[in-house]
Amino acid sequence: MKIPPKKSLQQKLQDKEYFLKETALMTQTGSYSGNFKTGFCFMDEIGRKVLNIPNDFQLNFESALTLFVDYKQTVKKFKNSLEGFSFEQDVEMIDYDGKKFWVRATGKPLVDDYTGAIVGIRGVFTSIDRFIKQGKELEKRAELIDIQNERLIHFAHIVSHNLRSHSSNLELTLETFAAKNSDSEETVFKSYLKDISTSLSQTLEHLNEVVTINTHERGRELVDIKDVFESVLEEHRPLLGLIDLRLDYDFTALTHLNYVPSFLRSILTNLLSNSIKYRDVLRPLHIDVKSKCKGSKELLVFKDNGIGIDLQKNRDKIFNMYRTFHDNDDARGVGLFLTKNQVESLGGDISVKSILGVGSSFTVKF
Repeated sequence: MKIPPKKSLQQKLQDKEYFLKETALMTQTGSYSGNFKTGFCFMDEIGRKVLNIPNDFQLNFESALTLFVDYKQTVKKFKNSLEGFSFEQDVEMIDYDGKKFWVRATGKPLVDDYTGAIVGIRGVFTSIDRFIKQGKELEKRAELIDIQNERLIHFAHIVSHNLRSHSSNLELTLETFAAKNSDSEETVFKSYLKDISTSLSQTLEHLNEVVTINTHERGRELVDIKDVFESVLEEHRPLLGLIDLRLDYDFTALTHLNYVPSFLRSILTNLLSNSIKYRDVLRPLHIDVKSKCKGSKELLVFKDNGIGIDLQKNRDKIFNMYRTFHDNDDARGVGLFLTKNQVESLGGDISVKSILGVGSSFTVKF
């Protein structure tokens, strides 16, 4: 039987070096060290790659501190290492190109082999940016689900109450109709039945719209915002022609949007209708609509000089179902509720700024 030769010490060291390097590459783990006495700083090849630092860039303590978002906290950690303290924590850093990202970093005192004195710090850091972002996205989605569930429960209570009310009114009307004594009473009862039927149809229509929002397949496509808005204006042309109106719109900052076309149309329709309903009849209505881009955020701002909303009293009620804040006969309190549900169902948000007697501004974050 032939016994295979034992691995040489050199081969073992080569294997160990290989496995360590491959593990570091796969996990994006870099190593660093710094000597406070000599000022010498070292970062290995993988660490430089994680931070996008060119190989010919000379690191020192001053330039190293610029890689940390909270550099004051980093200085504190470095000073603590001189007193023998180690650390392991998540740290937000800035790479060579200015991009912020998260790492899991460790640091331990660097001891002089001859004197035994602590002369610096050394450790490793691993990129965890992907996991941090995923965690934040999950938190955001969980929060959105909680908000939507709460709103749907609220909506279900309202619809249930309305349906019971319509049902009771219908039963009472039918009972009274059965005992009618004259043709004039029959006419009145028919009028009641028509009103009940209209109210019931509206409730069912609202219920269907909310169900559609929350079960929509959400087929996104590239939508021209200007085209959609102008088609909404065309639908409202007869009404707009009767109003003293100045309308400005500018979508040059964000011309197209990856969105559900029917949702965008509905959002613009509801915001336009809201401005028309709650205009100040004592002055010309001015509507200003703009798209904006702030970093990676895509925004739509819809402003008017209408009668405004008292936010101190009504901020938490604005987007609730069947909530109205003025005495308009055509106010139903449905449009903003549906708009918020549509926006949030696609991961966005809508907010409002308003001053009573001055106007309102709605901002949609897509």
